[in-house]
Amino acid sequence: MTVSTASAHTADRGTWLLIVCCLSQFIHTVYGSIVNIALPAISHDLGAGIDSLQWLVSAYVLSLAALLILSGALADRFGRKRILIIGNVVMVIGAVVCALSPDVAMLIAGRVVQGIGSALIAPAGLALLTAAFPAMSKRAIAVMWWTTFGTVSLAAGPILGGLLVNSAGWQSVFWAGVPLGAVAIVLAAVLLTESKSATPRRFDPVGPVLLTLALATLAFVLIEGVHLGWGSPAIIAGSLVVVVSFAALIAYEQKHPQPLVPVSLFRNRPFTTALSTAVLGYLALAGLLFLNTFSLQSARGLDPMSAGLLTLPLAVGATIAAQLSGSLVAKGRSREILLLSGALIAAASLALWATEHAALWWVIAPYFAFGLGVGFISDPISVTALSTLPTSKAGLASSLISTANQVGQMLGIAAAGTLLALAAGTSETTAFDAMGGWVWGMLAACGAGVLLLNLRKPRSSKLVDASGPTIAPGPALDPGV
Repeated sequence: MTVSTASAHTADRGTWLLIVCCLSQFIHTVYGSIVNIALPAISHDLGAGIDSLQWLVSAYVLSLAALLILSGALADRFGRKRILIIGNVVMVIGAVVCALSPDVAMLIAGRVVQGIGSALIAPAGLALLTAAFPAMSKRAIAVMWWTTFGTVSLAAGPILGGLLVNSAGWQSVFWAGVPLGAVAIVLAAVLLTESKSATPRRFDPVGPVLLTLALATLAFVLIEGVHLGWGSPAIIAGSLVVVVSFAALIAYEQKHPQPLVPVSLFRNRPFTTALSTAVLGYLALAGLLFLNTFSLQSARGLDPMSAGLLTLPLAVGATIAAQLSGSLVAKGRSREILLLSGALIAAASLALWATEHAALWWVIAPYFAFGLGVGFISDPISVTALSTLPTSKAGLASSLISTANQVGQMLGIAAAGTLLALAAGTSETTAFDAMGGWVWGMLAACGAGVLLLNLRKPRSSKLVDASGPTIAPGPALDPGV
């Protein structure tokens, strides 16, 4: 085989790897938002209230957030290709369970299964790309496409969901993932080469249990508090479990030689700023996608397809920003991009509040601006978080950023649903009229928070680590993770 033939063969393998990873990325990310547009139909068919609808969306995000870091360690130890295939298999199983669900309980269980599959897919796919493209220039392009697929999939979920629900019912949202998952499984099995970490981290069995307990109980308190009563024994007990679980997690991780969540990272100011920015940014996005269910369908009376298509400017804005942010970050404009992101999210939220009863065409510009704000946020977050950390911390820090994205989404769903549920006993339309303004205000506050967090240029606060230099700015982590 000549050198040119070998190079072409390597390029073909890289192309197929990128296709398989981006397809898996699309499947796991789109299910973070595609179900939102189906919520009214599910509520009508299965008799689900606002709290059940919150759990339908949160169950997926919760299991993903709780297992994301652990699954990265599993991929490094047992093989990224293997874990990617298993993740797609689990995702397909979850989709079938959801599609066949006769009641809300089974549907929520299926969403948990889907979240587990998603948690396996995300770090395995990114690790495969990183290993396959050692040259920074090619890796940047590959991860740019990965990042773009994540942003676009999350924003385009309502559009695809609306088309499916309108034409074939809410079950089709889940059935659609079955053939896509099957294609991803076959392609991965045939085309990908296995890769593992030469020195996988020691397994930490206690950390994932404590993290899952803390996040699950936090979701329970936030979602059920308004329904059970904030002073009820169950909510008080749940709040205590949250505090004790997080305290135990911190104490345990400080003593573990290779902790799941290194507490020392949180002493690094740029890293904690980036993590906080991620939580606020994705809280705003998840809150918007959840609120859209009531704003466009219940209050405006649109059918699912029309409601989904109306959010097209959101997806377009996110796509444009995701493509632009990489080049702007490369020019050292990370902080400026985050300031712009926060301003756009805040302004767009206020504009959507002001136009909630205006003619529909008035919402196009705010949706586009919101999409720009969300699309701009991922690349600079990763660069800000990683630029002052040692190389040995890069993979784990990236996993924590991804977890922060999911925690932000969980909080956004819980907060938006809780505010709407304060108008208990009323119709969804009345609930939106009574409490929708509070949700728009919350989203605007998240944008303002992103702006304020990044106003002052953080001082360098490098960790002392003998195992490697600090990390130069590079490609960002998947925003959909």
